[in-house]
Amino acid sequence: MKTIALYMRLSNEDAHEGESCSIGNQRALLLDYVRSHGEFDGWNILEFLDDGYSGVSFDRPGIQKLLALAGDTVNCIIVKDFSRFGRNLVEVGDYLDQIFPFLGVRFIAVNEGYDSGQGMGSTAGLDVSLKALIYEMYSRDVSEKIRSVKHAKMRKGEYQGTIAFYGYKKSGTEKGRLEVDGPAAEVVRRIFRRAAEGITPTAIAVELNRDGIPSPLMYRRENHTDSGHSWRVAGDMTCWTRENVRRTLCDERYTGRLVSHTRAKEDVSAKISKLLPKEEWIIAEDAHEALISKELFEQAQTVLRHCRHTKTPQKPYQRFRGLLKCAYCGKALSKSGKEAYYYCTTRKVLPEAPCACVRIGEKELEESLLESLRIQVQLAGQPEESRQDGRTEQSILQEKLRECQKEADRCKARQAAAFEDYAEGRIRKQEYLSRKGEIAARQDEITKQYKEISDKLAEAAQSKNRETVDLGRYAFVKELTREMLEELVKEIRIGKENSIEIVWNFRE
Repeated sequence: MKTIALYMRLSNEDAHEGESCSIGNQRALLLDYVRSHGEFDGWNILEFLDDGYSGVSFDRPGIQKLLALAGDTVNCIIVKDFSRFGRNLVEVGDYLDQIFPFLGVRFIAVNEGYDSGQGMGSTAGLDVSLKALIYEMYSRDVSEKIRSVKHAKMRKGEYQGTIAFYGYKKSGTEKGRLEVDGPAAEVVRRIFRRAAEGITPTAIAVELNRDGIPSPLMYRRENHTDSGHSWRVAGDMTCWTRENVRRTLCDERYTGRLVSHTRAKEDVSAKISKLLPKEEWIIAEDAHEALISKELFEQAQTVLRHCRHTKTPQKPYQRFRGLLKCAYCGKALSKSGKEAYYYCTTRKVLPEAPCACVRIGEKELEESLLESLRIQVQLAGQPEESRQDGRTEQSILQEKLRECQKEADRCKARQAAAFEDYAEGRIRKQEYLSRKGEIAARQDEITKQYKEISDKLAEAAQSKNRETVDLGRYAFVKELTREMLEELVKEIRIGKENSIEIVWNFRE
């Protein structure tokens, strides 16, 4: 059975263009297109979306997941217009002219009337190139204008961050202004006072964790001031560490100075920003209420300079670097000792945490991995057990997806019937509004279920089509190399009593 991928994207800049660009409207447009074309009857439908991502780069989670399935699971991609897919002329052209034709993937841009399957040949044509060029130029122009406006506001002392830094909160009455966040501000003052007394950052972190004070990230989550951001962290919980205490102590914004424009991208399409030289920073004095005096800040810097220690140079070759994780907090393990062993550094700031028992010797670790690899080699090629009812995971998810779609259609019918009853006077306005609210709540629930099932289906398809590693050539391996580990292993979790959980890069 063939599969259609509906791709939707909304960036922060697009939000200014109105409701027509919303994810909901894009979804409705694409689904109506599919239903109005009988050739797609019986096709599976997968959804991929990127909300809050710019189109100038393809470094977006939704598009990356979609492209990984293109040509294997996904046979056709449908978007609202070319700008939803991407605003970079070169990359969009590469996909339309070369990659998708090679993979046998049909591409449709509804509003542009473009369909690569309707006899237009393998090339997107001059009109498509011109539109992509216009989209790219538009993105660069808008980006430059926004940057200029932000710089002007920074010079006036207006805060331009999405989220206020720890110790402050965004003003509810005056845009671009910061207000003191009482509980967090007191923690900041405590950190500076203890540092001025000569207490090291690690010791301060231990004190804060011992007293049950939430880390900045956990504090934002508890107070719902993280604006829905999903920062990449090792585990569900974070604690105070030497690093975030030092970061607080080195932040001169706590003296009332607003330091902005410290990093910037070289180009609108660049993925990574770089640190700018200090002479290019934008500094506004007395932009907000100070939490500490400049004298206290300087005292803390003096103590920091005295307790600063140089980092041990990292060895150029470490086979397990980045692969070993603590089974409790999820952080990467560190290496130490003449007879090399790995341990979790969380125990330095949380002595009572279960991470304290995470420690394993490198020799023991390698022996365990080699034995596990031998078992995988022996199991390779054995037929997988089938379900009793003969159904696969993908078929079950596809059936659930169809049920969600049917329920969504029923909700629309109920909504239309309620409006008809109200318009013809069969029900009162209050009853109509009550019905409308119930139906809307149910629609939200169905949309959430549909998204979850679509994600699971995409993951299942990706897992099924994942390239199988030729394990036979590792049958007689006696020593692990970095190249082997990168190919075979995704992650190794170490728990208490040297328990090891291996997440392989191939299907077990």
